[in-house]
Amino acid sequence: MIQIREAQAEDAGIILECIKGLAVHVDQVDMVTATEQDIRDSVFAPNTHVKVFVAENEDKKVCGFTLIFKSFSTFKAATNYHIEDLFVFPEYRKLGIGAMLMKHLKTFAKSEGAKVVDWYVNNRNLSAMDFYDRIGAKKLDYKSIYYMNV
Repeated sequence: MIQIREAQAEDAGIILECIKGLAVHVDQVDMVTATEQDIRDSVFAPNTHVKVFVAENEDKKVCGFTLIFKSFSTFKAATNYHIEDLFVFPEYRKLGIGAMLMKHLKTFAKSEGAKVVDWYVNNRNLSAMDFYDRIGAKKLDYKSIYYMNV
């Protein structure tokens, strides 16, 4: 049986493993510079705007995670949530864990008064796009993502 719980600072190591696993999955390992201490210092800092939820099996082994943060919609005048990462270890895929994490996020966001949960998908991650289509997520076709290094 899978349980979803909010991560704690002592989960920093497994969160980093999830991040690295996601990087392997999308062939971007060289982009990961975070350390376990970086995660403790940022994700679990006082007044952080980040939340992490982990999926654990009956043996208390983390099977996957999701990391979200608050965003804001001026059009809706509402605080919403953005999913930065969603990852399930390969050996636990096809068990419904991703869908459980998404359902948990939706319930959490609604309880916080959010109107929308959004996320980006790496264009190389075809399995993720198929998954999001299967769970009924809607795809925006009217935006492009831009960024600046600072």
